[in-house]
This record gives sequence, structure tokens and C-alpha cells, in this order.
Amino acid sequence: MPVVSNRPRPFRSLGLRTLALGALLAAAFTAGRLSDGPLLPVAGAQQDPVDDAIVIRMKQGYEALRRAQLALEQSGHYVPAANGVNAFVTFAGGYDVLTSLENGRGVDPETYAALEAGFAPQAVLSELGRDGSGRLTYKNRLVRLLPKETLRAMYLRRAEVLGESL
Repeated sequence: MPVVSNRPRPFRSLGLRTLALGALLAAAFTAGRLSDGPLLPVAGAQQDPVDDAIVIRMKQGYEALRRAQLALEQSGHYVPAANGVNAFVTFAGGYDVLTSLENGRGVDPETYAALEAGFAPQAVLSELGRDGSGRLTYKNRLVRLLPKETLRAMYLRRAEVLGESL
């Protein structure tokens, strides 16, 4: 027959465990608040200059991408809502981003970033604003990313066009 002890066991009661957990959380919070800065380095802008040979390749790639986007625009396959080259939509074979924005269906990630940064034609910029929560709006409607299914279809179309394996 096993011997049963009536001695209390440390941290066996729910109250003691809760108290110990609370003390640990309070200590961790206090230590974090008293620290001078982040323990891990914060990501920042790249500081080292890019090698000239790489810059030349980047410019060549940009020029080819710009020409492809222009061809898509001229053929009616791409209607932008933001300024600049949009690699995502161009590699996907185009998209009517402006109509999608107008109808509240959403925009691709690069267009969203450009709209947030204020890089869009004046006709679009004049309709951008913020809602009560500080979220980006266009004609008082929330600007969203395209639905997941549409983004997925664009990625698959890009993979097909470029022969890319996803």
C-alpha cells in the first residue's frame, strides 16, 4: 500500500501557480520597459552602396520591364492606378487596376504601396483619403488588396508567362 503524505507540494495548488506566473510576467514586463533599446537589431534601409555592375543590370531590367508595361497599356491589358513600373501586374500579363480601385474590388500589392506613398496620377491622388481609423480610402471607400483568389490567379498567370516554378 502506497504511503500518502499530507505535506503540501510546492506549486501544486492553482493559486500558487497563478501567483508565480504573474510574478514572472511582471518581471519580464519590467525588464523590457527598463531596457535601453531592442535586443535584436531593427531592420533599416540598406547602408552599403550597390556595386556598379549590379546597378547596370538593374537599369537594364527596369528598362525592359518598362517597355513590357507600356506594351500592355497600349494593348489595353493594363490600366494602372499608380505611377511607375508595376512588376507584379506586368509579369502577370496586365490587369485593369483603375477599374478595380473604382469598383472597390481592391488593388495589387505594388499599387497599394504606391497609393500609400502618394505615387499616383493627380486624378487618383485627389480622391485618396483616410477613414476614422487612419486606413487608406479612395472616394471614401476602403482601399483593400485584391481578393486572395485573384492574387493567386495572377501569380499562376505570371508563372505560366515566365515559365516560373512556384
